Amino acid sequence: MLHMNYVVQLPPQDSGLQLGIARFHNLHIDAKRQDHSRLFRRNAVCIVNPENGAWIIRYAMGSGGVKGVCKDSVGLDYDGVDALGIRFNQPAQLVIRRARRREVIRWLATYPDLPVRLGIQLGLLGAVLGLLGAGLGIMGLAIGLISLL
Repeated sequence: MLHMNYVVQLPPQDSGLQLGIARFHNLHIDAKRQDHSRLFRRNAVCIVNPENGAWIIRYAMGSGGVKGVCKDSVGLDYDGVDALGIRFNQPAQLVIRRARRREVIRWLATYPDLPVRLGIQLGLLGAVLGLLGAGLGIMGLAIGLISLL
């Protein structure tokens, strides 16, 4: 778990809903996935603003030469800052940790971009209907076996 005090604006090539990245100082990133005390590169992280309870999911990346990203700051796009209710280059107490699977699914199911949101919602509907069908099939098989006895 990391605590960040400032938010730096990402350049246009790193911004936008389609990318959804957060840039951290390279000290906080472990590209080889060996040190579990650091964030893994391209893994989902949950960024929480404890002042208002707002949270977002972004993918962790190294600083990538973005000016202003230091040990106690994070680089975010405008949409992320807006969702967290904070401002660029202003003091903000943010908590960053690895995202749990259910948080990622919840985030994607309510994602602002319609194709992503619709795809996840249809996938979840398919999974629920598949489990329902499997349950009904097992019940039918069990009833059939019991009637043979």
